[in-house]
Order: sequence, then structure tokens, then C-alpha cells
Amino acid sequence: MTKASIVQKLLEKKQITAEEAVVLLKDDTYNPPAYPVYAPNPYYEHPPDITGTPPVWCSTNTTSET
Repeated sequence: MTKASIVQKLLEKKQITAEEAVVLLKDDTYNPPAYPVYAPNPYYEHPPDITGTPPVWCSTNTTSET
């Protein structure tokens, strides 16, 4: 089933006018999805420095103070 066949049925039953049929059969304009513009991370080193000591993200301190 196509748009044209549906519009034809509606025209035959006089449920729409010829002007309405033209509007329904007119090609829709394509609106592509909007994607955000790429913004580079200002804190990223390019190329990254891999010669230095990596940052420490955890601690080996096992003492607990109560």
C-alpha cells in the first residue's frame, strides 16, 4: 500500500479534495538530525605525554583512625 493508493481511495470516496490530494502526495522535505558540533577537550594533551609518571588514583594507606 502506498500513499498514492490511499489518496486515490479517498478521492474516489470524495473524502478529500484534489487540492488536499496534491498536498498529501507532495514530497516531504528531508530534515536530517542535528548533531552537536565537535568541541575538543581543552585538557587533552595531543599527543599525550606517555614518558612521565602516571597519576596515582588510589592509595595503599591501610591505617584507620577512629
